[in-house]
Amino acid sequence: MKNSAKTFFLFLIFTAWFSFGAHAQLRIRPMLPSSGATSYANLPISKLNQAHREQRTGQFEIALLTYNSALAYQPNWVPALTGRAELLYRLGRNLEARKDHTHAQRMNPTATAFFLSRGHNGLLPFLALYPQDWYTEQYGFSEEYNPEGKEDLTPQAYFTHQYLEIIGAVDTGLAVRFLREKVEQNILKSKALLRELPRDYNPAVKSMLEANLAMLNHDYSEAINLYTDAESRLLNDWPELHYNRGLGYILLHNYMNGCADLSEASRAGFAPAEMMYSSLCNL
Repeated sequence: MKNSAKTFFLFLIFTAWFSFGAHAQLRIRPMLPSSGATSYANLPISKLNQAHREQRTGQFEIALLTYNSALAYQPNWVPALTGRAELLYRLGRNLEARKDHTHAQRMNPTATAFFLSRGHNGLLPFLALYPQDWYTEQYGFSEEYNPEGKEDLTPQAYFTHQYLEIIGAVDTGLAVRFLREKVEQNILKSKALLRELPRDYNPAVKSMLEANLAMLNHDYSEAINLYTDAESRLLNDWPELHYNRGLGYILLHNYMNGCADLSEASRAGFAPAEMMYSSLCNL
């Protein structure tokens, strides 16, 4: 009965997170912050930042022209296609929005899923929820993640692995309970548990957990600061830190730093980083 309940729960969360035809989610998602990064692979990254600034000030038609300008330069550019699709849904131009959405999926379904997953908790299946090595040592989690095939390289497959480790953990310390509440989407309870961690709890782990919550709250700049703080406290890097921070940078359209982090995590053998690097950095 327990296994059936777990399977049903996973089905529900993946159905909710990856139903990209849910126009309401796209319409209510908050605008992203801008970044100082202006170029990557000769693409006009500054146009994406400009369009977001225009949307935040209610200049929707001007933002649409900015997206049009970016896509005139590169018609198959997934970040611009998904950004314009979201704006078109907001303007009630659903047919045009669906056309952009379909085009983006045809170009790169993984990148499209990522850029359209930034609604309430939608990023959760893309994040590394904890540093594997440390949780293996402290809480008896599996020693490593061994993908059996290409499908197991996806962040979603890795999330399922993490989820099962969290739910099946023998040790139910505060940090494990924090993770359980997070995957159950009880963010307020997870924040409360994080505050209860003892003062001498590993500060790098705590910073990474706080950074993940900032990512889910769309505060990507704060998340990057916290991941960097966690990194500065380590003797050895965790690939999960570079992976998550890379995603945060890319959500700020800072592809130079973001792709450098994803590349580093990929070289360390972190499976999801390999797929996300090839999907997000080969634009």
